[in-house]
Amino acid sequence: MTEKLLEIKHLKQHFFTSKGTVKAVDDLSFDIYKGETLGLVGESGCGKSTTGRSIIRLYDATDGEVLFNGENVHGKKSRKKLLEFNRKMQMIFQDPYASLNPRMTVADIIAEGLDIHKLTKTKKERMQRVQELLETVGLNKEHANRYPHEFSGGQRQR
Repeated sequence: MTEKLLEIKHLKQHFFTSKGTVKAVDDLSFDIYKGETLGLVGESGCGKSTTGRSIIRLYDATDGEVLFNGENVHGKKSRKKLLEFNRKMQMIFQDPYASLNPRMTVADIIAEGLDIHKLTKTKKERMQRVQELLETVGLNKEHANRYPHEFSGGQRQR
């Protein structure tokens, strides 16, 4: 049996304004299993981004449950638990032009997450990990010293 990684149960994300309640997400449920990819599709303004933001805790869900590896991600969490969660689940932005700093090399952009989470100890280990990650997404280790504008759109997304 395949391992269930993410379980969304009756997720609701409502915003309260002076003009009333906006139901951005209303009673959404789905599961994602290890090795599976889920595409969330819909017209502009239908709640796709809000769903993602609610799942990763950028928004506190109005109602429902978000379970990651069987653990509810909403509610009280220690700083340590939040950091652990943020290491495991992050957003990848669709627009590669707007999400990459044009003044940083690809190596520094990739290593930013490694640095924040203190996942490497030396500069050599940091660069080795960056090169591994580049190769994992089908890029060459030589790409590490390039800048985002030197890549095609598909390469930027990877």
